[in-house]
Amino acid sequence: MICSRGSRRNEALVSFDCPTWILAVSLSFLASAGKGMAGPPLEFDDPDTPGAGHWEINFASTMEKRASLWEFKPLLDLNYGWGERVQLKLKPRFVVLDPPGEGSRAGAGNIQFGVKWRFFDEAKHGIAISVYPQADFNPPGRSIERGLVDNGHDLFLPLQIARTFGRARLYADSGYNWREGREDEWILGLAADYRLRDKFVPMMELRDLVQADFDDHELFFNAGFKLKLHEHWTLLAAAGRTVYESRGERAAVFSYLGLQLLF
Repeated sequence: MICSRGSRRNEALVSFDCPTWILAVSLSFLASAGKGMAGPPLEFDDPDTPGAGHWEINFASTMEKRASLWEFKPLLDLNYGWGERVQLKLKPRFVVLDPPGEGSRAGAGNIQFGVKWRFFDEAKHGIAISVYPQADFNPPGRSIERGLVDNGHDLFLPLQIARTFGRARLYADSGYNWREGREDEWILGLAADYRLRDKFVPMMELRDLVQADFDDHELFFNAGFKLKLHEHWTLLAAAGRTVYESRGERAAVFSYLGLQLLF
């Protein structure tokens, strides 16, 4: 699976012929090159934080379909600004799985904790850079036994970079994901958004999941938007699909729909 999106239950080895080098080149460009809008509904995280004493709460549900397997994940994404440069995250999930011929099952999903620290501000340095360590823990109960989550914890350590060009903003991130009991992986990404109107921001991303030994990878594309409905409420929506799959895997489509509360 693509979840978070670094969890795949069916591992297969293929030759590394995906243009991942494009991501690295673009990352180097951004490192040499207003307020960010990446993050939900994309998988991508930006270097920005809610601000001292402010909250960003996302009420959302994700869907993924691969062949005849459906997976839904209602989630609550809680983010708090601890000072101007630090963000604290807590993201509990619920999983509804509908495998073909087996009947649907549901239960608690992994719980994610994260701390983002932005150590370069764009207003001062011309570029924003942050680190954002995140840990995923298995929930209590029988979710592992019932096949709702992978057995083992994850620790993801990424670096985010962003720069604004007029109404557009470009992003790049790269990080290493330590996965207990499974092969580790690199996660590389590029994203862009454009403030078409004050209340409407379309966005897109390209993201690659690469095994630590560079023998296997999965590339996906995602596009979405943010639409401000009220001073404190924003509609979040996105949809995408894999554009390169591991050998033996089927193409996957996925979506995100949610409401963001800022205060």
